[in-house]
Amino acid sequence: MESNGKMIPGVSIEVIKDNQIIYEGKTDEKGNYKLDLELGSVYNIAFIKDGYVTKQVGVIAIHPEAELTKNYAFQLDLELFEEDSDTPDDTMLPPVAKLYIKDVNKGFTYDKKYVKWVATEFQGVQSND
Repeated sequence: MESNGKMIPGVSIEVIKDNQIIYEGKTDEKGNYKLDLELGSVYNIAFIKDGYVTKQVGVIAIHPEAELTKNYAFQLDLELFEEDSDTPDDTMLPPVAKLYIKDVNKGFTYDKKYVKWVATEFQGVQSND
C-alpha cells in the first residue's frame, strides 16, 4: 500500500466471501501484505485506513470450465488517496480491479478495460490530493 510514493503501514484488510468477513488483518510496517485464498469462491477485498479513500478488489477464484488444483499467486500494488472534505463517499466507488483466472495454466489476470473504466471513476478522488 502506498500514497504519493510513500508506503502506508497498518492498512486494514477485510476479505469478504458470501457477504461474510472471513479474514481481517493489516499491512506490515512496510505496507506489505499476503493473502491465501481458497480456490472455488468469489471474494471482495477491502483496504481501509482512516484518512484515506477505501479501495476494493474483486477476486473471482473460479473457472467455469476447469477444476482449479494449482496454487496461483498475483502481486497487486495499490495506491490509496487521502480524503478531504470534497472526497466522494467511498462506499459508492466500484472495486478498483477484478482478478480472475482466464487460463488455468497461467493463473490470475485482471480486466484491463475494467481498470481503465474504473480509473475515470477515481479521477475526482485523485484530483483532490
